[in-house]
Amino acid sequence: MNLEFNQVNHLASEAFPTLNDEQLSAVAQLSELVEFETNQSLIQQGQKGYPFYVIRSGSVRIVELCEDKETLIVNHGPREFTGDVDMLTGRSAVISAIANEPVVAYQLCAQRLRKLLNDCPSVSDTLLDAFQIRRRLLAASDFVGVKIVGEANAAETSRLREFFYKNHVPYTFYASSSDYGREQLTRIDSAEVGLPIVQCNGHTVVNPSLPKLAECIGISRNVDGKVFDLIIVGAGPAGLAAAVYATSEGINTLVIDSVGPGGQAGSSSKIENFIGFPSGISGGELANRGYLQALKFGAQFIAPITVRSIETQPNGEHHLHLCTGQVARAVCVLVASGVTYRQLGVEGCTSYEGAGLYYAATSAEARVCEDSTAVIVGGGNSAGQAAMYLANTSREVKVLIRGDDLSKSMSSYLCDRVLNHPKIQVIKNSAVTAIHGDRCVEAITYQDHLTNASTRISCSGLFCFIGAQPHTAWLPSGVLLDDKGYIRTGSAIPSNQVGNYWKLDRHPCDLETTVPGILAAGDVRSGSTKRCGFAVGDGSMAVTCVHRYFATIRS
Repeated sequence: MNLEFNQVNHLASEAFPTLNDEQLSAVAQLSELVEFETNQSLIQQGQKGYPFYVIRSGSVRIVELCEDKETLIVNHGPREFTGDVDMLTGRSAVISAIANEPVVAYQLCAQRLRKLLNDCPSVSDTLLDAFQIRRRLLAASDFVGVKIVGEANAAETSRLREFFYKNHVPYTFYASSSDYGREQLTRIDSAEVGLPIVQCNGHTVVNPSLPKLAECIGISRNVDGKVFDLIIVGAGPAGLAAAVYATSEGINTLVIDSVGPGGQAGSSSKIENFIGFPSGISGGELANRGYLQALKFGAQFIAPITVRSIETQPNGEHHLHLCTGQVARAVCVLVASGVTYRQLGVEGCTSYEGAGLYYAATSAEARVCEDSTAVIVGGGNSAGQAAMYLANTSREVKVLIRGDDLSKSMSSYLCDRVLNHPKIQVIKNSAVTAIHGDRCVEAITYQDHLTNASTRISCSGLFCFIGAQPHTAWLPSGVLLDDKGYIRTGSAIPSNQVGNYWKLDRHPCDLETTVPGILAAGDVRSGSTKRCGFAVGDGSMAVTCVHRYFATIRS
């Protein structure tokens, strides 16, 4: 993230505010006073479950410790406070906090901090705004964070970078051919290991799986055998909205996602038709705000985790078998697992996934085609948003569509922008027939349906947005799907398929599936409108269904 000097100064004033008398009094009521000697640590880098501090007297330096070198980030004085978003996520600390002199501070554990945020709106607004801005400033600074050494366009590297991006983990990438990359490979004898290499919290991990990486950076947590009121599968707009409303109403909620918060919407460079944001908002920023809201109210998140199966017990409780071998238990389950974009169907295309072939266009992918050509396949809104975003940094963007009219599948405002952009060319009646490149995408060939002529285009990035496939293969057979694999709910369930509900003397709720207590929301639901706003509406309505279900089984 590149921020102008004046913008950094402005953000710094918001990132490091001082608490007023009223705010300090609210903190004091929930905290305990603790004392530290000069150079004593308040927070250690890599520490999990670290407290929140408001400085009463003295000063504290916030530093990054990297290879025995201490890099100063900021100094906190009286009435200033430590921490950033990881105060709510429960992850390992990315910084250290050390007393510059004798310090007296108010100390709160995470539970009391959450109570403070919920009970005192003025403190909540100040802290949450500061927490978010601090992470932005870290990203714009020379902060190193987690280190990745690998090949820039390799699929394995892209997989890790997407994970860090989705989970807002600060990291620095070093090409394996760089001086630092070669030094690290020499140090660990690269002939015996593969790439990429990840260095975090003093540990070096070679080509880690995402669950292993989550464990290293403190994201993973044990939920085995724990019973939740509601488990939400999927952290896209529907899942996040449900998490916010559920936890704000006292429902004990766990959110499970295969990568991290955001879903498909989190990959959108700009959403301009979401209510309340007239200037538009990136999908990542929208997801991050929803994620923080849910954390504020007490939602628990685990990623990157997939659910392998659900078993409904005789007592109605649902057991979710996770990829880690753990079993999470829920009174009610909301399936918000969304969809993925379909593959091109071109021979060998899977070998290029993450190595020039992408199904999202965020800053992580956009780097690949800076000052070169980007090719987009698809004519929907996601394709249009990607084209506009990539045109900011790419030399040119070519959009391939099967039909002859972009306006048939794209919102009119976005269609006009794409067609009128000087760096974007729309190629109609066409489809990709081949991908070329040794280890990553270097060129593609497309065919014109009308003339059968084939054309080869050199490009660094191929972005695919050609329809969706619902994530429903893991669901039990009792959950009824439509002919395209989407989940039928409420009135979309044929009357001869609601036998379970006659036993309960009621009809299924609008978002309930053919299995009582298993709901569906968002893009994965049959008949839903595939738009971010509709997904949020679904997620919000799902909580009403949860309450109705609880009333049924607890009456």
